[in-house]
Amino acid sequence: MRDQSGPRRKNTVAVSGYNANKLPAEAESFEVAESTFIRRCKIKNLSELTVIYYRDVLGRLRSEMGKVGVERPIDVTHDHIHDFMLETREAGSTDATVDKYIRGWRAYFNFMTTEGYVKENPFDSVMKVRSESRIIETFSKPQLKELFDAPDKSKFTGYRDYVIMLLLFETGIRISEAEGVSIPNINWRERRIKVYGKGRKERYVPFQKTLETHLRQYIEIRGLLDHDFLFVNIDNTPMRIRTMQENIQEYGVKAGINGVRVSPHTFRHTMAKMYVMNGGDPLSLQIILGHTTLDMVRNYVNLFSNDISKKHERHSPLENLDVD
Repeated sequence: MRDQSGPRRKNTVAVSGYNANKLPAEAESFEVAESTFIRRCKIKNLSELTVIYYRDVLGRLRSEMGKVGVERPIDVTHDHIHDFMLETREAGSTDATVDKYIRGWRAYFNFMTTEGYVKENPFDSVMKVRSESRIIETFSKPQLKELFDAPDKSKFTGYRDYVIMLLLFETGIRISEAEGVSIPNINWRERRIKVYGKGRKERYVPFQKTLETHLRQYIEIRGLLDHDFLFVNIDNTPMRIRTMQENIQEYGVKAGINGVRVSPHTFRHTMAKMYVMNGGDPLSLQIILGHTTLDMVRNYVNLFSNDISKKHERHSPLENLDVD
């Protein structure tokens, strides 16, 4: 017979260090969850810039949640997200800045929910806020001339930077795409350049005679190197985005440009504006710029199309008030 004299154990599993319902590490640690998410991004072969973007926005998430005492991803609620949106706007950030973080956080929590690391996605209850529609800043023709005159073209770096600005203006490519341009990807006969856009998508952008002339001259000055990157530093290493951005900003200061942000992206907006004003159609502009939808292109057309002004000139209610 069994000895009944000893104490009976409880018929439940409650041993220290074991829990049948233990949460996955990703649910309890922002660092682990971020590492798992970034690993998935790399498995999906997302671009390096996209991975950097996610690291940036998830670092901000960890920081913002820490300020309100939230230490685990599973404890993030829609109220925390809404509070961040409100406080960030009240601090003076633009809708675009807020949207940058919200888009990244949404993708992160969608992943966390799909993989079962959290049961409830806080973004299921996050309100979608309409962003303000703002006028797109562009360079005027006199400002463009001043910018193009700013580099010292008698020096290699000055002429190189001049050609970079011509390329950005002529093609409307992103600065990340300009960084990656290689000489073999320039099709001289058809005058087009293969660039790698967002999501590692390839596309061809056309260019015309003036840019061809300066590209050929620059490449001759650049000479043969042990790599094919088009734009290089004085030590012949490939030129990086930050250097291009800083140089263009410095030329803006030198040229005394005011009232518009002097950046590579402003060249992109200016290209789109002048393309539309010169009669270019939205579909071809979408292809050139590499937009996945026509939404942004419609903004350019609505803002800059000469047809609207011409039609208003013909049909103005005030001008035609006295017409019988």
